[in-house]
Amino acid sequence: MKTPLLLILTLVCCALVAVFGATLLTVRIEQQAIDQTREAHEEYVLGNLRNTVEANLTLGLSLEQSSSLQRLIEREKSGMPDIRDINIYGESRQVLYSTDQGKLGSAIPEAWARGADSKGVWCIDDQHVRSCGVVLRDELGRQAGGLVLVAPHAAQAYSLQAWLARGLPTLALAALAMLVSGLGGVWLARRRLRPFAQLGAILRGEASPGGDRDPLVAAARRAGERHRATLQALDGKLQQLKELDHAE
Repeated sequence: MKTPLLLILTLVCCALVAVFGATLLTVRIEQQAIDQTREAHEEYVLGNLRNTVEANLTLGLSLEQSSSLQRLIEREKSGMPDIRDINIYGESRQVLYSTDQGKLGSAIPEAWARGADSKGVWCIDDQHVRSCGVVLRDELGRQAGGLVLVAPHAAQAYSLQAWLARGLPTLALAALAMLVSGLGGVWLARRRLRPFAQLGAILRGEASPGGDRDPLVAAARRAGERHRATLQALDGKLQQLKELDHAE
C-alpha cells in the first residue's frame, strides 16, 4: 500500500510544483518586461528633452532666459499621461520650469541634488514616486542645471492585484493537475494492488477472475490447488480410518 500512495503524492506534488513554477516564471518575465519598458521610455523622453533644451543653450541663452521651455514641457506632458510632472532646474538648483505649478521657484529635493552629481540618467525611487533625471550642459560643457521626470511607481508584476489576476487560471491549472494526477494515481494503485486482491480471493477459496500472468497470482493458485489436494487426501485417509473402525 505504501508504494502506490507515495507515487500518488509524488505525482500531485510534481504537478503543483510545475504549475506554481510556471506561474512564478511568467511573473518574473513580465516584471522584467515592465522594468525594461519603463527604463527605455524614461531614457527616450529625457534624451529628447535634453537635446531640445541644450540646443537652446548653444544659442547663448541661459535656462532662466528660455521661457519657451515651460511650453515645451507642458506640451510633452500632455502626451504622456504616465508622467506626473516634468521639471527643469537651474544652476542654483531652484526649479525654473515645471508642469506642477507648486514646484516653481522651490529648491530641488535633496534626492535630486544627489542625482545631479551622477553621470548619465539617474533614477531614485521613494515610497510614492520614481524620479529620473539628467544633467543639462551649456555650449562649453558646463553644468547648467538639470531635467527631472517624476512618475508614479510602475505596475508591479508581483503586486497583489497581479497575483489575483492570475489566481483563477492558476487554481484551475492546479485543480486540473491534481485531478489528472489523482486519477493516474488511483489507476496505478488499482493496477499494482490487483494481484494482492486476487491473491486474497484465491486464499479464501473464492473465484477470482483474471489469468495467471502475474507470478504471485500463479503461485497463489498453485498453493490453493495443493491445499485442496491435501485436504482431499486427508479426507480420504479419515474415511479409510472410519471404515477400519467399523470392520473391527
